[in-house]
Amino acid sequence: APAMGRGGAGARKVAKAMLDELMGKDRNKPLSERRRKKNHFSDPDYCKYYLMGFCPYMLFTNTKSDLGQCNLNHSDMMREQWEKLTDGERASYRYEDDMQVFLEDIVRGIEHRISKRKEKSQADLNQLPPPDPEMLAQKATLESEIETCTEEMDNLNDEGRFEEARAMMERIESLQQEVKRKTREIENKRTLETGKVLGVCDICGVLIGVGDEQADARHLVGKQHLGYEQIRNKLKDLRATQERRRELRKQFREQQMERERNDPGRDDDRNARRDLKREQQRDKDYDRYRF
Repeated sequence: APAMGRGGAGARKVAKAMLDELMGKDRNKPLSERRRKKNHFSDPDYCKYYLMGFCPYMLFTNTKSDLGQCNLNHSDMMREQWEKLTDGERASYRYEDDMQVFLEDIVRGIEHRISKRKEKSQADLNQLPPPDPEMLAQKATLESEIETCTEEMDNLNDEGRFEEARAMMERIESLQQEVKRKTREIENKRTLETGKVLGVCDICGVLIGVGDEQADARHLVGKQHLGYEQIRNKLKDLRATQERRRELRKQFREQQMERERNDPGRDDDRNARRDLKREQQRDKDYDRYRF
């Protein structure tokens, strides 16, 4: 029989993972030897990041931001298990805390790259001739009109004239687009004789030609931009819920201690108190690591 290629090996690996998930890893063993427990999202073979929406390792494959390969299973069935938990139960696993630490590290890395690239970009911009005064004046006029329209829109809202206020908002949005176009015209004129100057995206750090509207539009739907945008949005959510997760974890552990304390077969609650102290110490260690 011909040797199985890389594609065949990959397909077999996927098929094996699906069978493991559906029937268990001991499916080929005699019934008497099979393990008695079902697959669970906490099993070490499952990616914990994927449970919470996405695995960062999957976002940047074959790009300059490639994080490497995740060798764990990305299981929708395990994600369904995870999503059925209460907020307190999820907080007790600390997977969201672990993901926050990982995403913080990724964002620190890209922010450092953006900072370095902006220094180089600014140095290039400083070599350009000054902006055209007439075009700057046109831009300033547009910005002044935006301020006037914004004030008028606020007054219309205060007077309850909402239809007129909505029309004014549309006018403001149109003016904002004109300001963007004028800005690109100014930069295009500055770089016309000296050649392209690269700007830096604040989200993903990708270098884009200043005033190159087509390149900018392409990069906004590129894998790196979409990936870092997803990471930043998820990190924002995790930061916003960090203190609540901590409080939920404390409540969950206290409830668990209470149940154990009321268990007639339990002689004391020393182990429960020890576990609670361990959780509190982990919270302190987590803050120390981040800040």
